[in-house]
Amino acid sequence: MNKKTLGIVTFCILSLLLWGLTAFLAEGMGASRDRRVFAYAAGFCALVLSAHTVLFALFSGRKQRERDWLRAHGRRIDAVVTKVGRRGRRAAWRIKARGVDPRSGEELSFRSDILDANPGTRFPLGSTIPVYLDPRNPKRYWVDADIRTQYL
Repeated sequence: MNKKTLGIVTFCILSLLLWGLTAFLAEGMGASRDRRVFAYAAGFCALVLSAHTVLFALFSGRKQRERDWLRAHGRRIDAVVTKVGRRGRRAAWRIKARGVDPRSGEELSFRSDILDANPGTRFPLGSTIPVYLDPRNPKRYWVDADIRTQYL
């Protein structure tokens, strides 16, 4: 089971438990004011967690789907690495590169996703790195560093 599926299952179970708690507390809502407050609070938490679960299921794989689409349908160009650096003090690396759009002849700048490992040994300054451009919008691209990325 991958992380996305495990997350969705976990959030669904938690949502169901909160909805069950809401129903249990709502059963005797007229009995006391405290029980009514707890029922509303549990219902609100269940609603927020359910909305979170739906949004997580819809959008969690967006970056991967976009990357796969660009790899399959995008125009591949070779860009020259201009900078390899860290973001702050964290172990979060990024590659910056420049390349020419073959359709328009315009020079473009590219930034990779945030990377877990130092890509400097694999992509030293001046080397080339593959970049996949959207055929309709060259501002939409993906730098293929072939290193695991972080989603921060």
